Amino acid sequence: MLKEHLWNYRKEIVTGDETWIQFKPPIRKQDGRVWLKKGEVPPAVCVSDFRAPKVLYCIFFDGLGPVAQIPVPKGQTLPGQFYADVVLPEVEKHYLKRRPKTGTRGLKILHDDARPHKSLAVRQKIKDMGMHEVPHPPYSPDIAPCDFWLFRKLKDNVSGCEFEDRLSLSWAIYRCLEVIPKDEYRKTFENWIRRLNLVVAYKGDYFEHS
Repeated sequence: MLKEHLWNYRKEIVTGDETWIQFKPPIRKQDGRVWLKKGEVPPAVCVSDFRAPKVLYCIFFDGLGPVAQIPVPKGQTLPGQFYADVVLPEVEKHYLKRRPKTGTRGLKILHDDARPHKSLAVRQKIKDMGMHEVPHPPYSPDIAPCDFWLFRKLKDNVSGCEFEDRLSLSWAIYRCLEVIPKDEYRKTFENWIRRLNLVVAYKGDYFEHS
């Protein structure tokens, strides 16, 4: 897999996944760290409330930067048909602007084995777009770029903020993704390659590190 899919990865691989983001994201634990004098009581740190209003986002990026950010309609889950009819066309639209002659043809898509990603509708749409799936082992967030890098960074950036509506939240997410230096997107794929090599070296054992 490494030899087949990693050549010219910055231009040929696009990766994406879904994540929930709250209208009032809790303060992340690392944001709550403070220096205390002897005898001082540490301040309370906010924790995530699963009942808090939130939006499910599908976010894609490649080695050159952000590709697409799609909010799932309120009250809706992420069925495969929505992924095929709405999410993937947004990815396609991005590449048609960047590569008018080829669009997504010849690109490789990296996403996990979640049920919506593996539906027949999604597989057919990926085929129609001229893309190929990069194999991804099940239950492996340690080698999913969205999980080990982007979503953490995104939630760190909006931590402690409060958004009035879906529009303001979407705008904040867009801005956060746009201001990340392009070099960080590139380095994330280099990190991904390094992690894949570690998985091979350790014969598939799970690991977690920065």
